[in-house]
Amino acid sequence: YLLQIINDILDLSTIEAGRMELNFTRVSMFQLLHHVQELMRVRAHEKGLSLIVDYPEHLPAVVRTDPVRLRQILINLVSNAIKFTQRGGVRIRPIYRHDPSLPTLEIEIRDTGVGMSEAKLAALFEPFTQVDGTARRQYGGAGLGLSISRRLAEMLGGTISVDSKENKGSTFRVVVATGL
Repeated sequence: YLLQIINDILDLSTIEAGRMELNFTRVSMFQLLHHVQELMRVRAHEKGLSLIVDYPEHLPAVVRTDPVRLRQILINLVSNAIKFTQRGGVRIRPIYRHDPSLPTLEIEIRDTGVGMSEAKLAALFEPFTQVDGTARRQYGGAGLGLSISRRLAEMLGGTISVDSKENKGSTFRVVVATGL
Protein backbone atom coordinates (compact mmCIF):
# COMPACT_ATOMS: atom_id res chain seq x y z
CA TYR A 1 0.00 0.00 0.00
CA LEU A 2 2.74 2.47 0.96
CA LEU A 3 4.74 1.53 -2.14
CA GLN A 4 1.70 2.29 -4.32
CA ILE A 5 1.32 5.74 -2.75
CA ILE A 6 5.02 6.45 -3.32
CA ASN A 7 4.76 5.29 -6.95
CA ASP A 8 1.67 7.47 -7.46
CA ILE A 9 3.44 10.52 -6.03
CA LEU A 10 6.45 9.86 -8.28
CA ASP A 11 4.20 9.46 -11.34
CA LEU A 12 2.30 12.65 -10.55
CA SER A 13 5.49 14.67 -10.05
CA THR A 14 6.98 13.26 -13.28
CA ILE A 15 3.82 14.18 -15.21
CA GLU A 16 3.65 17.67 -13.71
CA ALA A 17 7.33 18.26 -14.48
CA GLY A 18 6.68 17.30 -18.11
CA ARG A 19 9.13 14.39 -17.93
CA MET A 20 6.73 11.48 -18.41
CA GLU A 21 7.71 9.67 -21.59
CA LEU A 22 5.16 7.75 -23.62
CA ASN A 23 5.91 4.70 -25.74
CA PHE A 24 3.31 4.39 -28.49
CA THR A 25 3.11 0.96 -30.05
CA ARG A 26 0.58 -1.36 -31.61
CA VAL A 27 -1.24 -3.29 -28.91
CA SER A 28 -3.94 -5.95 -28.85
CA MET A 29 -6.94 -4.46 -27.06
CA PHE A 30 -8.21 -7.94 -26.25
CA GLN A 31 -4.94 -8.81 -24.51
CA LEU A 32 -4.73 -5.48 -22.69
CA LEU A 33 -8.32 -5.66 -21.42
CA HIS A 34 -7.97 -9.35 -20.54
CA HIS A 35 -4.80 -8.54 -18.56
CA VAL A 36 -6.61 -5.81 -16.59
CA GLN A 37 -9.54 -8.16 -15.95
CA GLU A 38 -7.24 -10.93 -14.70
CA LEU A 39 -5.32 -8.53 -12.43
CA MET A 40 -8.52 -7.24 -10.84
CA ARG A 41 -10.52 -10.49 -10.80
CA VAL A 42 -9.27 -11.60 -7.36
CA ARG A 43 -10.23 -8.29 -5.73
CA ALA A 44 -13.69 -8.44 -7.28
CA HIS A 45 -14.11 -12.11 -6.31
CA GLU A 46 -13.08 -11.40 -2.69
CA LYS A 47 -16.00 -8.95 -2.47
CA GLY A 48 -18.42 -11.25 -4.29
CA LEU A 49 -18.58 -8.89 -7.29
CA SER A 50 -18.74 -9.68 -10.97
CA LEU A 51 -16.11 -8.23 -13.29
CA ILE A 52 -17.15 -8.45 -16.92
CA VAL A 53 -15.56 -7.17 -20.13
CA ASP A 54 -18.00 -6.72 -23.02
CA TYR A 55 -16.03 -7.16 -26.23
CA PRO A 56 -17.85 -5.64 -29.22
CA GLU A 57 -17.59 -7.38 -32.58
CA HIS A 58 -16.10 -4.32 -34.28
CA LEU A 59 -13.19 -3.77 -31.87
CA PRO A 60 -9.99 -3.67 -33.95
CA ALA A 61 -7.47 -6.41 -33.24
CA VAL A 62 -4.78 -3.80 -32.55
CA VAL A 63 -4.67 -0.07 -31.86
CA ARG A 64 -1.77 2.33 -31.46
CA THR A 65 -1.32 3.72 -27.96
CA ASP A 66 0.97 3.50 -24.95
CA PRO A 67 -0.16 0.17 -23.46
CA VAL A 68 1.61 0.69 -20.11
CA ARG A 69 -0.10 4.02 -19.46
CA LEU A 70 -3.51 2.93 -20.78
CA ARG A 71 -3.30 -0.16 -18.55
CA GLN A 72 -2.39 2.10 -15.60
CA ILE A 73 -5.48 4.24 -16.24
CA LEU A 74 -7.75 1.21 -16.51
CA ILE A 75 -6.34 -0.43 -13.38
CA ASN A 76 -6.91 2.80 -11.43
CA LEU A 77 -10.50 3.10 -12.67
CA VAL A 78 -11.40 -0.57 -12.20
CA SER A 79 -9.73 -0.65 -8.78
CA ASN A 80 -11.80 2.36 -7.68
CA ALA A 81 -14.97 0.81 -9.08
CA ILE A 82 -14.36 -2.37 -7.09
CA LYS A 83 -13.38 -0.42 -3.97
CA PHE A 84 -16.62 1.59 -3.94
CA THR A 85 -18.95 -1.28 -4.89
CA GLN A 86 -20.44 -3.54 -2.24
CA ARG A 87 -22.96 -5.51 -4.34
CA GLY A 88 -23.35 -6.23 -8.02
CA GLY A 89 -20.27 -5.67 -10.07
CA VAL A 90 -18.15 -3.80 -12.55
CA ARG A 91 -18.51 -3.86 -16.32
CA ILE A 92 -15.81 -2.76 -18.80
CA ARG A 93 -16.93 -1.89 -22.32
CA PRO A 94 -14.56 -0.73 -25.07
CA ILE A 95 -15.97 1.25 -28.00
CA TYR A 96 -13.87 2.04 -31.06
CA ARG A 97 -14.86 5.15 -33.02
CA HIS A 98 -13.40 5.10 -36.50
CA ASP A 99 -13.13 8.74 -37.53
CA PRO A 100 -10.58 9.05 -40.37
CA SER A 101 -9.27 12.34 -38.96
CA LEU A 102 -9.04 11.14 -35.34
CA PRO A 103 -9.87 7.54 -34.47
CA THR A 104 -10.56 7.08 -30.76
CA LEU A 105 -11.01 4.30 -28.28
CA GLU A 106 -13.52 4.85 -25.49
CA ILE A 107 -13.48 2.49 -22.56
CA GLU A 108 -16.40 2.64 -20.18
CA ILE A 109 -16.11 1.36 -16.61
CA ARG A 110 -19.55 1.07 -15.02
CA ASP A 111 -20.17 0.00 -11.42
CA THR A 112 -23.13 -0.59 -9.15
CA GLY A 113 -21.39 1.13 -6.24
CA VAL A 114 -22.13 3.97 -3.87
CA GLY A 115 -22.03 6.71 -6.52
CA MET A 116 -21.47 10.40 -5.86
CA SER A 117 -23.49 13.59 -5.71
CA GLU A 118 -22.96 16.41 -8.22
CA ALA A 119 -21.25 18.47 -5.51
CA LYS A 120 -18.65 15.76 -4.91
CA LEU A 121 -17.91 15.28 -8.61
CA ALA A 122 -16.46 18.79 -9.03
CA ALA A 123 -13.15 18.10 -7.25
CA LEU A 124 -12.93 14.38 -7.99
CA PHE A 125 -9.88 14.59 -10.29
CA GLU A 126 -7.83 16.91 -8.06
CA PRO A 127 -4.72 15.40 -6.41
CA PHE A 128 -5.17 14.05 -2.87
CA THR A 129 -8.96 14.41 -3.17
CA GLN A 130 -11.54 11.88 -2.13
CA VAL A 131 -15.29 12.34 -2.09
CA ASP A 132 -15.23 12.98 1.66
CA GLY A 133 -13.10 12.40 4.73
CA THR A 134 -14.97 9.26 5.71
CA ALA A 135 -14.17 7.69 2.34
CA ARG A 136 -10.44 7.84 3.09
CA ARG A 137 -10.97 6.08 6.41
CA GLN A 138 -13.47 3.54 5.07
CA TYR A 139 -11.95 2.76 1.66
CA GLY A 140 -8.30 3.82 1.95
CA GLY A 141 -6.14 5.42 -0.69
CA ALA A 142 -4.34 8.72 -1.06
CA GLY A 143 -6.65 10.25 -3.65
CA LEU A 144 -4.07 10.28 -6.45
CA GLY A 145 -5.27 7.59 -8.87
CA LEU A 146 -7.96 9.64 -10.63
CA SER A 147 -5.74 12.71 -10.91
CA ILE A 148 -2.94 10.66 -12.46
CA SER A 149 -5.40 8.87 -14.74
CA ARG A 150 -6.84 12.13 -16.07
CA ARG A 151 -3.38 13.53 -16.79
CA LEU A 152 -2.31 10.31 -18.51
CA ALA A 153 -5.48 10.28 -20.62
CA GLU A 154 -4.73 13.86 -21.70
CA MET A 155 -1.18 12.83 -22.63
CA LEU A 156 -2.69 10.04 -24.75
CA GLY A 157 -4.77 12.66 -26.59
CA GLY A 158 -7.96 12.03 -24.67
CA THR A 159 -10.10 12.68 -21.62
CA ILE A 160 -11.79 11.04 -18.67
CA SER A 161 -15.34 11.86 -17.67
CA VAL A 162 -17.75 10.49 -15.09
CA ASP A 163 -21.50 10.19 -14.66
CA SER A 164 -22.63 9.29 -11.18
CA LYS A 165 -25.67 9.29 -8.94
CA GLU A 166 -25.56 8.66 -5.21
CA ASN A 167 -26.49 5.07 -4.37
CA LYS A 168 -26.84 4.26 -8.09
CA GLY A 169 -23.22 3.74 -9.13
CA SER A 170 -20.80 5.50 -11.43
CA THR A 171 -19.71 5.30 -15.05
CA PHE A 172 -16.22 6.46 -15.92
CA ARG A 173 -15.31 6.94 -19.58
CA VAL A 174 -11.74 7.18 -20.76
CA VAL A 175 -11.28 8.25 -24.37
CA VAL A 176 -7.86 8.13 -26.01
CA ALA A 177 -6.74 8.99 -29.52
CA THR A 178 -5.47 5.98 -31.37
CA GLY A 179 -4.42 4.83 -34.78
CA LEU A 180 -4.31 1.45 -36.45
